[in-house]
Amino acid sequence: MNSSVENVGAKRAVVIFDTRYGNTEKIARWFESGLQSTGIETMCADTKEVNVESLKGYDLICVGAPTEWHTSSKPMKEFLKKLESVDISGKYGFAFDTKLDRMFSGSAANFIEKRMKHLGLKIIEAGKSATVFLEEGRVGDAWLKEGEEKRFEQIGRQVGADLLARAKSIQV
Repeated sequence: MNSSVENVGAKRAVVIFDTRYGNTEKIARWFESGLQSTGIETMCADTKEVNVESLKGYDLICVGAPTEWHTSSKPMKEFLKKLESVDISGKYGFAFDTKLDRMFSGSAANFIEKRMKHLGLKIIEAGKSATVFLEEGRVGDAWLKEGEEKRFEQIGRQVGADLLARAKSIQV
């Protein structure tokens, strides 16, 4: 039984996002901050900056996008399609999104999570959503509900703790 905290702390996570108004990126970075606070090595990047082959080097793959037309954004769908070219099965996954606070708005996180499962990722925790608001009659002006940044930092801490607990139980 050789379970050292150093081995557990060496876990790596990547937080990948698509964003339209900058809100999903804000949430991604706060989520990353929560992961980092648990001792997990992290990287946060826009889908346009990610080499899908590099994902093999991560223990946890977190993916988030804005909810558009009841599902994920088109750039995120294109990114998820690229993931089919690389074997990331057996890794942990977590999905998140930003969406309007409206009945029947849908969820990009649900779509992303289904794709992750299809790719063989083990979902570490059910997807989470951050609420955004749009000013009626104005395009391009969306903002996060107050407190969402801190809430996502806490979610990052929880997901990080879950990853470390699972890694520790495997090593014991």
